[in-house]
Amino acid sequence: MELILRDQKKYISSLELLEEINFFRKQEGNRTKLKHNDLLKIIRDEFGEEIAEGNISLGSYKDKQNQLRPMFELTISQAKQVLVRESKVVRKAVIKKLEEIENATVGTSNSDNLLQATKNLLELSSELNDRVKSLEDKTNCITRSERYRLQQAIKKRVYERANHLNMNDNLKLLFANFYRDFKRKFSIAILDDLAPMDLESAFEFVNSWREEKNLKRM
Repeated sequence: MELILRDQKKYISSLELLEEINFFRKQEGNRTKLKHNDLLKIIRDEFGEEIAEGNISLGSYKDKQNQLRPMFELTISQAKQVLVRESKVVRKAVIKKLEEIENATVGTSNSDNLLQATKNLLELSSELNDRVKSLEDKTNCITRSERYRLQQAIKKRVYERANHLNMNDNLKLLFANFYRDFKRKFSIAILDDLAPMDLESAFEFVNSWREEKNLKRM
């Protein structure tokens, strides 16, 4: 990211800001890329008065078709305000990077700045990866309605086997036998740990389950 220094203030173009937003969106796991036109709409909505008064510079750039397109130059403070509409993770990551570059001392060498920026970027990437993994872990299990359907199927199957074996007085033993087999089959500790991808196989297992041959009656 390259900031523009003018009148002792540092500015960032809307194009540069867009690049950072989309980079950290991707790191977070959000596949929706923000378009430059949409970012310009957000800036106009957020700073309508400032633009009208000329306090925000409107520049231009050439797109891939060599056509002139509009862009804005924002102060760091203004860029942070635009980020309010982003997720907490993306907003925090971009703001941190903006502040690091803004606070970089003039006397520091470019190589030192680059090294520090790379280090900080790796730290942010690690934080985002942890966040994505956490979200994946929360969604990598069956839903409440799926669990209910599975429990009903289990209950039905166990009662079927109990009637077949004339073991209605030993339902507790049959249920314990089933859940032991089920947990071993899918390598889980509790029903809630079942992965969505295993749900179909779980129903097949339930419907074909039979108690162990040497099951001892209570």
